[in-house]
Amino acid sequence: MEDIDRKKEVEKEIENLIDEFKKNSDKFLTEEDLRSYLYHLLLDKFGKLKKTKSNSSSIELHSEVRWYGENKGLKYRSDLVIFDVSTLETKSRSTKLPSKGYGFNNPYIIIELKLRRINGSSDKKFFESLINDRNKLNEIKNSINNPKLYTYLIGFDKKLSLNSSKFKLESNDFHKEYYIKSNK
Repeated sequence: MEDIDRKKEVEKEIENLIDEFKKNSDKFLTEEDLRSYLYHLLLDKFGKLKKTKSNSSSIELHSEVRWYGENKGLKYRSDLVIFDVSTLETKSRSTKLPSKGYGFNNPYIIIELKLRRINGSSDKKFFESLINDRNKLNEIKNSINNPKLYTYLIGFDKKLSLNSSKFKLESNDFHKEYYIKSNK
């Protein structure tokens, strides 16, 4: 699948998740519910088994992917990642794999989700968590060698008190942000 086709498929399913949240926000009690639902929507397009670098089989779509820094310590965790399976290494005799037990190059898409519940954090804290995820996505993008990496940041809000004018959404050809309020 070409990069632009991947982007279109992901954005279509993000819109489906947003529509479902707007219609039935209480269907999603946790951030994990949102992640699982989006994973389910994306699985048809990105769940086909493909050969890995280790000569096993895997799929392009994964959740809770960990990113390690130069000192091999855990630096970040991403909600959903779609990557080039042909670069996935799960069995290596020549190099030591990170403690997570796998390594890959060439991520195509990284998705970060945030959910604020009705009794959730203050506007300031929620806003800061969105900014932290934006910064995390930027740092990951700057640390890997893939100029065609697409990133998405999606904030779902059940509290409904955030003045969305304070949180300026940023978007460009390779990064898109969404802020969605519940209809309740």
